[in-house]
Amino acid sequence: MLAQRLLWRIGLPYAAFVLAGSFVLLAWMAWNLTLEERAHLETIAKTNAAFINRARLPPSVRMADDLTEVLGVSVFFRDPVTGRFTPEILKPEGLSLVAKIASDGQYHREGPVEGVAIPLHSGHDLLVARVALAAWREVWRPRTFVVLGVFWALSLVVGWVVSRGLVFPLRHLAARMPDIEKPEPLNLPETERRDEIGDVARAITRTHEALQTERAERERAEKLAVLGRMTAALAHEIQNPVAAIKMHAQLAATQDCDPASAQMIANEATRIESLVNQWMFLSKPEPPSVAEVNVVDLLREVLAVYRAQAEHSAVRTELDAEETLAARADRRRLAQVFSNIIINAVQAMPRGGLLRIEARREASGIRIVFADHGSGFSAEALRRVPEMFYSGKEGGMGIGLSVAAEIIKAHGGKLQISNRPEGGASITLTLPPWTGNDTSSSNFAHH
Repeated sequence: MLAQRLLWRIGLPYAAFVLAGSFVLLAWMAWNLTLEERAHLETIAKTNAAFINRARLPPSVRMADDLTEVLGVSVFFRDPVTGRFTPEILKPEGLSLVAKIASDGQYHREGPVEGVAIPLHSGHDLLVARVALAAWREVWRPRTFVVLGVFWALSLVVGWVVSRGLVFPLRHLAARMPDIEKPEPLNLPETERRDEIGDVARAITRTHEALQTERAERERAEKLAVLGRMTAALAHEIQNPVAAIKMHAQLAATQDCDPASAQMIANEATRIESLVNQWMFLSKPEPPSVAEVNVVDLLREVLAVYRAQAEHSAVRTELDAEETLAARADRRRLAQVFSNIIINAVQAMPRGGLLRIEARREASGIRIVFADHGSGFSAEALRRVPEMFYSGKEGGMGIGLSVAAEIIKAHGGKLQISNRPEGGASITLTLPPWTGNDTSSSNFAHH
């Protein structure tokens, strides 16, 4: 219903207030007009009495008639001893009312008659009288309409300001409520306000953010539920042949088989095992088993595993690091991180290039930078990587960097991605250093 809307709930009481204010204003103006007319009547009587006394003029019918015509009020001379009036033109009922007006120079009202009586030098009283004015009729003057017009204009401005500051923002918030389910930011200007409307707008924004977070987590959980079932089946089918490949490769290395071929078999089996471990991690994350890990030695081992693939793509690798950089890490999980980053870098340079790895000890921990000469990350990739199942390259599954970020986070470190000014991508890892007495384990974030 129209009467139930906020604008009417505010507008109707406000209109009643303005109407009541108009009546109060009229009453105040009528009262002030009455006071002004009383003061004017007293001023007329006192001014003319003073003139008669200075001029020593005797009371007469002619003088009373002249003053009546000039002043616009009835003027009489009253003999206080006999009570007779000059001129004697009053009817008995009027005479009795005027006779009651005291001779003190003050305003008096007797029934419908008002007047002022002042003693003169001759012993008579100068009596100025008239029928009392009806203030409510006299108040309707041009000045009254001007005052009411100003009051109504101010009321209209105040009402507009109140509506603009209260009703319109609430109406805008109500119109934007359906957008709370959309993924785009709400961008409500009312959040800048420091009043209750601002509190409501900020609450809506927080609800929108919480809803989007919950929706993203739900979608992530649904994807991982499917992935978990796939991973369990994949791991069961792959683990056995991987074990057989590794065993035969080790046997071939001790016999007359080409050692390079045997090593190739072992490396490829290790890659399959790493892939299985990665999928197993997505299916059921486990806390890292931390120990002292020489990051430099581990980088060399991982680079050796992927050297053949890098050479096939004409990718050169450089490692610039100290001989020993001890980090607090899970060796197997950290190797998985290095593998994912190196594979991505090699695949980003199909026509060859350079992958440079720098490892340094800094105040914040062990800092490792992987810099390639590929095409770099797109703007969308920079915004969404390492989001699970998002990949900026064709055929990518969007798992490698996501797993790497989760593993580094579980170690208490940080993974950052960026584009190099001269071209290519840069991935920076920060790991906590080994302190010599740290045997605690951190938990991976649950998916």
